[in-house]
Amino acid sequence: MDAIVAKPYGLERNIKDRDDLKVKYLEQKILPEICKILNENFQTNHKNRFWKIIVGTWLRSTLQLLLNRINTLKQCLQLEEISGTTVYNSNYSALAIPHLRAGFTYFFDNPKWNNILIGRILTLINNNKIPINFIDDNNEVYSYKVLETNDTNKKHVNKKNIKNYIYQGYKKIAEKLVRNKDAFLINTYINSKQLAKLEINLGQLPQFWKKIEVNINAKPNQSLRKRLTKKLLKKSEDDLENVLRNLLFELLPVCHLEGFEELKKIVNKQPWPKKPKFIFTSNNFGTDEIFKLYTAIKTENGSKYYVGQHGNNYFTGRYFFPRVEEQTADKFLTWGWESKLSKYIPMYIFKTSGVKSKYNNKGKLLLVERPQFIRRMPWDTHDEFTDYFEDQKNFVRELSQDPKKNLLIRLSASNANINLNEISRWHDFDKTLIIDDGKTRLEKLIADSRLVIHSYDTTGFLENLSLNIPTMVFWQNGFDHLRDSVKSDYQILVDAGLVYFSSKSISKKVNEVWDNVDQWWSQKKVQDAKVFFSNKYAKSSKNPTKSLISFFKNYNNY
Repeated sequence: MDAIVAKPYGLERNIKDRDDLKVKYLEQKILPEICKILNENFQTNHKNRFWKIIVGTWLRSTLQLLLNRINTLKQCLQLEEISGTTVYNSNYSALAIPHLRAGFTYFFDNPKWNNILIGRILTLINNNKIPINFIDDNNEVYSYKVLETNDTNKKHVNKKNIKNYIYQGYKKIAEKLVRNKDAFLINTYINSKQLAKLEINLGQLPQFWKKIEVNINAKPNQSLRKRLTKKLLKKSEDDLENVLRNLLFELLPVCHLEGFEELKKIVNKQPWPKKPKFIFTSNNFGTDEIFKLYTAIKTENGSKYYVGQHGNNYFTGRYFFPRVEEQTADKFLTWGWESKLSKYIPMYIFKTSGVKSKYNNKGKLLLVERPQFIRRMPWDTHDEFTDYFEDQKNFVRELSQDPKKNLLIRLSASNANINLNEISRWHDFDKTLIIDDGKTRLEKLIADSRLVIHSYDTTGFLENLSLNIPTMVFWQNGFDHLRDSVKSDYQILVDAGLVYFSSKSISKKVNEVWDNVDQWWSQKKVQDAKVFFSNKYAKSSKNPTKSLISFFKNYNNY
């Protein structure tokens, strides 16, 4: 095609810093107004925390997404000579997603949904600068992929599996013995054995609750959404605020508006504790709509809400902190990080507690690839991924013959839902490369490897450090993604040869240590850096449940 691709938006650090502050400012400004409007609509008097647990993650993601689309369009209109554009002329409710998980996994990257969104934005910011050609949308009903459920009631596990039979039988009995004031623990990242021990010490029967996915049957109500939009409209000199006020109730997930009563009924049907002493999760606070509504209701009625650290970057990442789950929790349990704020309780890295360290000192070189991030960040994540992929090829290109011969490239499983054709791209570069499509359990691949390379700042790097598995990490742009307060900690890893900022420097190190990785890994400088960093951000525990039991009992009057 005779075409020019417009310049990507927002990749420079000063722009990311500015946009981060803007998102935080507007979130604080708009959320109380949304809470008030939702209370009026449902004739309730819930506190802001109630609604923030339910819509907080969505609001922040929507602000980030809109900031990117608005500024990308403005930059394009400013730098290029645009003759016009064509968008779908869809009804008012065309942008309403069923629930947040559907939005993250399908809509935010969907070309048609984005085309309609861009059309809405252009009508608000264009000021007749370019002509917009609207074409009829002959299929206004979206057909998004039905989400796979993790509910163990679904018969997706082999019925002949005796473990599943035992679990299903235990589950039926255990659910009937739930008491109203039992603690509710779900997706805690603690392994099953430790979770059972924890619940028994709390004086209750272990439940092993699983996430439940639902499809909301309610449909968008155009007149209702338009009426609520009028209550939010205020003129502003800022394009992002104006667009947000005009589109927010058009974008609000159906489960938070038309399907809210339906969602309540689903929550009430769950066999979960009616008056839990406390609620604890390390995962379900983001897109689990049933859990979020349950938690909002129970916390408003006096239950305590505790959140465990979900992954890396919580206390090191430069942008969008504190996260919504940090703000809404009564206490936030970290993987070792300490704070002067009483909300944060230092614990240990839940994911690897009780896990035995396994790697093969004569095994492969494992390169772990990052996912392509969904297009909901303020900057252009697709262009960023293109640069990233080139860097990965440079790493492979610089490897010596023996480590390259033993190389296994592990792709992100989440990229399978995005049309990236990564395997083809890699094989276009080098047909001899061995690729794992992300379906093999990472623990199995690590057990067969002598050295693990993480090509981005990832949770997996922290996990390997805590397990004392030989590992290195490299990424582009130096310390740009880190908070200033933690750069000295990362510099210790750089000085010890664990962190690199270029594909060339890390490949040189891999070539150097390949024949005796264990000797390099056991060096005092390397081990001292690993221990220092792990104790601060990925602490191990010899008796992992003891500190949790002590915390829960002390804070909940057991």
